[in-house]
Amino acid sequence: MTSTPAAHDPRVPDEAQWSALTASATKRELFAEDLYFRECWADALDVFGARPPAGAAGGAGAPEPAGAAAAAALGPLGLLSFKCDGMAARRADRTLRYLTEQGFSVLASSRIRHNRHSMRELWRYNWHVYTTDRLALMTLMHSVTESLLLIVRDDRYDPAVPGSVRLADLKGSADPAARGPEHLRTVLDPPNKIINFVHVADEPADIVREVGIFLDRPERRALLTRVREADPRRAQQEAYEEVARLEAELPANDFDLDATLKRLEAVADADAFARITSAVSGGARLSWDELCGLLDPADPAVGTWDFVRVATEVLDADRPASADLLPPSSAAEWRGRRH
Repeated sequence: MTSTPAAHDPRVPDEAQWSALTASATKRELFAEDLYFRECWADALDVFGARPPAGAAGGAGAPEPAGAAAAAALGPLGLLSFKCDGMAARRADRTLRYLTEQGFSVLASSRIRHNRHSMRELWRYNWHVYTTDRLALMTLMHSVTESLLLIVRDDRYDPAVPGSVRLADLKGSADPAARGPEHLRTVLDPPNKIINFVHVADEPADIVREVGIFLDRPERRALLTRVREADPRRAQQEAYEEVARLEAELPANDFDLDATLKRLEAVADADAFARITSAVSGGARLSWDELCGLLDPADPAVGTWDFVRVATEVLDADRPASADLLPPSSAAEWRGRRH
């Protein structure tokens, strides 16, 4: 005989808490069974309890239940992580300045490093559109070095719109034609849609799930505790210092296509280079295996990032597939829920 489940598991968000965490009924259904979300939500309950994060508005009276307090604590927060290409391209300082200009304070930062599994979990609902060749490229791009995770607070927080949602709106589209000068991706000036330097969590529920992916239990609980007790001025300084340490460990790259080809011409076989330049110029596309046969990404003379820059031009990147399995929300959608 199977047991009858309780009406509500206290370690899973209730109706009101889900409403504060996501505008998507599909996301709620999926995340309720998601291992990473459930683990990190349990940590958020323990760490935030009845206390809001540092600087959030608080009131007198009886403390809220842990779930309500955790959901409230997450409301003003956003998550931004630098991709490895963002570190190589030296876009971290520019991003930190942008966050300040847009009214976000850093509360905590943590070094992170992807492996082939963590990146596929993080983008589980997006990467289904990628070809297997692009998946091979993503594995190389996102695991080449350590990077940095930031938890930020929206100092212009409107309770109708979570800080993560406002930050995701500010990030802007991967398509340059669909974004304006105010968007972070415009400010960072990526060379194409594949090399785009930063990742941002879409909603509070995504913050929970993604911290659960990025960090093991001791590290994520320590991160959440730093968020709860944060001194933003100190946290901002620590983020800049960590960026400096990371950049000292990682050679820079300009991601300029012409400069990349000029460097590769000096080290590649002439016939191989001719095939590469033909593909870059609009000739026959190359497969991952073909490109690796022409240009070895492990060869120090080639360099990982010059290989990546060429790969983003010559591989077939996308396959026919539906749009994002979990489309991002927007500030307009969240405001509309009030009405």
